Formats: sequence, C-alpha cells, structure tokens
Amino acid sequence: MVKFLKSKPKEGGGGPSSAIGITRFFDASSKSPQLNPYLVIVAIIVFIIFILALKIFIFN
Repeated sequence: MVKFLKSKPKEGGGGPSSAIGITRFFDASSKSPQLNPYLVIVAIIVFIIFILALKIFIFN
C-alpha cells in the first residue's frame, strides 16, 4: 500500500491534486496514455455491444 505524505507547496505553484493519477496514466517516455491489453479488449467488446444495440434497437 502506498502512503502519501502531505508536503508544503513549492514556490511557483504546484500541480492539481490529481497529478499523481495523471502521471500514472500517461507514459513518461512517449507522452501518450499507457494502454493495457485488458483495457483494449474491454473497449473493443463495449464497442461491439454498442454497435449491436444500435442495429437491434434503432435500425430495426
């Protein structure tokens, strides 16, 4: 478990409170989101279900 310590802000501002989450989501070397293979598979399944729902309920 990660324990976060509250520190005093540095001069010149600081980042948003969600900066740690943003840092973990984005890859530092490529400046792009880190895509987990499971995330890609779930996104594809959700997209297919969405298309099937459109076909069944709207284009019937």
